[in-house]
Amino acid sequence: MWIWLSFTVWLSSFAHSFCGLPLPAPQWVEPEIYRPLEAFPPATLPKIWMTWNLQWFPGQNPGSKRIEKAKHESEVKEWLGRWKPDVAIFQEVLDADALQRSASELPWQAVTRFSRAADEENKLPPQNLAICSRVSWAGAWEVDFDRLPMTPDRPVRGFLGVMWRLKTGKTWTVYAVHLKSNRGGREGMAWRREKAIEYLRLDWRMRGLNPQKDAVLVAGDFNCSLKNPEFRREKTIRSLLGEGWVSVTQELNWPAGATVRPDPIQKYPAADFDHILLSPGWVDQMGSQKWKAGVMQNPDIPSDHWPVWMKLGNQAIPEP
Repeated sequence: MWIWLSFTVWLSSFAHSFCGLPLPAPQWVEPEIYRPLEAFPPATLPKIWMTWNLQWFPGQNPGSKRIEKAKHESEVKEWLGRWKPDVAIFQEVLDADALQRSASELPWQAVTRFSRAADEENKLPPQNLAICSRVSWAGAWEVDFDRLPMTPDRPVRGFLGVMWRLKTGKTWTVYAVHLKSNRGGREGMAWRREKAIEYLRLDWRMRGLNPQKDAVLVAGDFNCSLKNPEFRREKTIRSLLGEGWVSVTQELNWPAGATVRPDPIQKYPAADFDHILLSPGWVDQMGSQKWKAGVMQNPDIPSDHWPVWMKLGNQAIPEP
């Protein structure tokens, strides 16, 4: 406890004084963690990855009844059983216990404990992030924006980080994000998302990570498109791509690259808001090993988002 508290105080002090990034300090806290009693450093990097917005899990609606929640849990469990991911990065998690039941094959689980922001609808439950793994990690942390000043560019919620350390000592760091920011008009929303990326940069710099050399992955629901020209001026993702980051699904044609279903009732078109981004260091450390990636577009998937998947090496392409 005291070690964690001291680390949090140090990080807060660092955030205030970091040259070139005059950012108000967020909170660095420990997420809700579930893990087996025994931990063994993995010999190799997990091969099958996915990011999936589960849609108000469980229930697909914040006001869902018990039977609807149980049905959603069962369906998510069934689909995860088909795909068998080694690492799953989830958004819109309402209940960590429900996630344990649905993702029991991924026993290493970290779930954030976000609060609703003052300018959000406070009657709704918070939407949390989770990273679940088949193999043990070295550490997990949550960066929470709850106490940031209520400025027009204030980012929403926070993000979740996990680091794997292999038997060789090599580390691989993963961040889960959900950059939902539906307040302030298009320009205001873009400011919020871009500010969240600044906080990501702050976190990995304070941890001594250099994405140009170190393996870093950022995945989740960015609420930002690479294919819709209305987002072409937004820097949220493009600033990273300009530094050599790779979107694993960037080359997918439309509509194969869509990750959000169209909603005729709300008059929302299909969108590509969900992404897996790899740092230049990740790509370099993969060496000659290649990856395959895609979007699981199946009408029976129990969410308004389709999962983005990535498989390293010669893994078989998953069934839709």
